[in-house]
Amino acid sequence: MLDFTLEELADFTKNEEKMVKDLFPALDSVQQYEPSDESIERILDYSRAYSVRRSEKVQFIRMVLN
Repeated sequence: MLDFTLEELADFTKNEEKMVKDLFPALDSVQQYEPSDESIERILDYSRAYSVRRSEKVQFIRMVLN
């Protein structure tokens, strides 16, 4: 097993951060992603069509009402 000093570990971490920034420069800027309006509408349409009812014979009945 190899032993490392704290200084060597700190150097390794700094080098690793630099390599990641060099390889993936787009990761430096934080990008916010949002679903499209069409995706939101489809999810809402599905939620309106989805029905769950309690049943005496089985616990629940799940249906898509389309």
